[in-house]
Amino acid sequence: MIVTADEVNRSFKGTLDLLNSRVEGLKAFDMSERGFWRSFTALWLTLPAYVVSLAFERLRLGLLQPDRSLLDNFWVDLVVAFGHVAGFLALPIAMIWIARWLRLERAYVPFVIVTNWISVIGMLVLSVPAMLMLIGWAPPGLASLFSLAFAIIIVRLQWFATKSTLGLSSLSALGIVVLGIVLNSFVASAMRGLLG
Repeated sequence: MIVTADEVNRSFKGTLDLLNSRVEGLKAFDMSERGFWRSFTALWLTLPAYVVSLAFERLRLGLLQPDRSLLDNFWVDLVVAFGHVAGFLALPIAMIWIARWLRLERAYVPFVIVTNWISVIGMLVLSVPAMLMLIGWAPPGLASLFSLAFAIIIVRLQWFATKSTLGLSSLSALGIVVLGIVLNSFVASAMRGLLG
């Protein structure tokens, strides 16, 4: 069950509409059960972001060298891959219980579909500043500034999408977005703890 090019185009267009606060962007997503499961396979589209994360962690650990392969340390590759996947899955898994608690079970599938596509775009966009720093086109301070600006845009997008898919108030939607940020921070900390 691989995601199709048409679905990628429609989902990216829907995400762009949501970024511009157009709730009709939700119509672009495949909200079926099949669309739900395929939104998880969209993680494959973030492979470039995984490679950038892997290079960034190897740089942090002092393992990134011009004469060495990027994939020569199985433990680092595995832990970064685990962190990449766990960061993608953390909020959808946590929302299983939250949606039941808030009696939003019917909105769970649309929420996860849209969140997964936003995560794909977010991972790709947020990998750009790190890549620019890694190849020497941006100093660390500028890369951090770009990352912060992109992160603010992604958080605002996730807030609007959460509010629209779950039918929550602005404050409640913000709480769910903050939960996602906390979960991703926990995953990143756990990954770094495993790598040392």
